[in-house]
Amino acid sequence: MKKNLARQMGLWSSIYIAVLGVIYLLLLGIYFSTEGFAFPPSQTVQLSGGIITFLTVPGLLVQYTAIRYSKDWENKILGSLGITFITLFAATVSINRFVQLTVIQQSVPSAASQDLARFLPYATGSVMFALEMLGWGFFSSLAALSVAPLFYGSRINISLRWLFVGYALFSFIGVIGYATESPISAAAFIAWGPILTALAVLLAAYFRNEN
Repeated sequence: MKKNLARQMGLWSSIYIAVLGVIYLLLLGIYFSTEGFAFPPSQTVQLSGGIITFLTVPGLLVQYTAIRYSKDWENKILGSLGITFITLFAATVSINRFVQLTVIQQSVPSAASQDLARFLPYATGSVMFALEMLGWGFFSSLAALSVAPLFYGSRINISLRWLFVGYALFSFIGVIGYATESPISAAAFIAWGPILTALAVLLAAYFRNEN
């Protein structure tokens, strides 16, 4: 991939993710202001969040690929690892959200809840929620940690490095919280909401300056 093309794709994918991130934050704001900390969220919030998440996945794939090919990195293996882990993230999260947006939405209201419980995105004992945590909490964290060391030198690069580290930290805390059934799992939403959006905005500036 030519560097100029990689930077352009990085720029536009970052803008795309930032826009979706702002919409996601607005959705969370409406959710907490109207429903408090009720779990699971209402069907409207679940559906909206599912669509936003599903649309974010290809943007992150493009973004991480652009990071890898935008420069002649000294440690090219780190960029390649970032692509590998974000691909695993995309596979697990896409399966979860596609099932939510198709199988669940197409199920008749009278369908036995026990038959669908394992496929509901936020149900107790949901296999699909476990996939969501595996993708967002584990694989995307590894992707972020892989590319974080690539950013050094300038102020914006240092900011990006620590945002990637912070994203990974809060996501991992979410995984630990989920595995131990602890309230600290809510920390993951800090990573997937404000930190991811801030990363997208700064990466857009980074790719723009590189052009």
